Amino acid sequence: MDQDKQRQITGYFIEEAKEHLQTIESGLLNLQTLMGDAEAVNEIFRAAHSIKGGAAMLGFSSIQHVAHNFEDYFKVIRENTNFQVDQDLQTLFLQAFDKLQELVEHLQSPYGLTKDAVDNVMAGSDQIFEKLKNHLQNLISGKVPEQKAAIAASTRNIESSTKNDTREMLSIFQSQVPLKLRNMLELFKQPDSPRSRQNLEAICTDLQKMGDRFGLENWNVMIQAVRAAVTNPNNQFRVLAPILIKEIKQSQEQVLAQKSQGIKVSPALLQLIPAAKPQTTAPIASESTSADEVSKIFGAVIEEDKAMKGWQTFSDRVGWRNNGTWIPANATSSGNIPDGHFPTPLWLAAWHQSKDSKAKEFQSQYAAFLAKLSQCDIN
Repeated sequence: MDQDKQRQITGYFIEEAKEHLQTIESGLLNLQTLMGDAEAVNEIFRAAHSIKGGAAMLGFSSIQHVAHNFEDYFKVIRENTNFQVDQDLQTLFLQAFDKLQELVEHLQSPYGLTKDAVDNVMAGSDQIFEKLKNHLQNLISGKVPEQKAAIAASTRNIESSTKNDTREMLSIFQSQVPLKLRNMLELFKQPDSPRSRQNLEAICTDLQKMGDRFGLENWNVMIQAVRAAVTNPNNQFRVLAPILIKEIKQSQEQVLAQKSQGIKVSPALLQLIPAAKPQTTAPIASESTSADEVSKIFGAVIEEDKAMKGWQTFSDRVGWRNNGTWIPANATSSGNIPDGHFPTPLWLAAWHQSKDSKAKEFQSQYAAFLAKLSQCDIN
């Protein structure tokens, strides 16, 4: 079959499957009341049957397998209405439903239904269905293990909370990141100006808030590196645009595939950050640099407030500031020169001002200096 046609048919299947999943989930959340409604039970049975049939036609055997189990057990419920549903049964059904929904979500993701994704989702699924089968038989026969109900309810609450967070994260990253990328691209098309750079920084701030919200450490490190590249005035827009857009887009795809731990700052992006330039004695970072290492290296460059405070503290120590005021380069001392005093650099009195066009560059240089200084045994 033509690949475009295959993708089109798969898209139709995904949309239809999502509608059926809504029907199944709605029924499971109201399983107790569902037992008195034969048509509602049949509706869930038909929804599972439709997903199974579509998956079989397209060769998605994992989806077919899980949907087939759902169909079988709702057939049991349809044929045995004289038993009391308990929390344990609902929990097991919802755990099985999560497996089916995860498979469809992976199928819709940019990476598709890969073998690794299938293996991760299917792990433990047979055990869930075996427990479901046994518990359903116990309920029908009147043998109900009562002690498991409270434990199952607690487990379900934890899993449900985690599942809701994941769904929210995927939804936000799927809808908001492309919008931010379009805004960023429009700014790159404009003339380079302080305002354009500030707007690009604001986009980076929004993207980092998304990472903070869901605890995506590697995503945040990547965004911090993007911010550092944007604030480096030596980087022209025509150079920044293709690298940064690609970096964020690829990282977004890894988040959607729930592989955010694999996000790394690329060598191309590292080259856009002054403090990341390779040294002759020891390279600072490589493609395999971990999130913690990158964060440590670029922390002072990227987190500008921390860099400013660190710089001020250091300047107080070496006598470049007096009572919180910067000492001009041509100032003379009326008394003894403080112990350890360094001559004030010519640019120092102005670099920290917001209007100084070289401030960002000096901050990066200072961060690289601090990184070297921290390696020395100086108290």
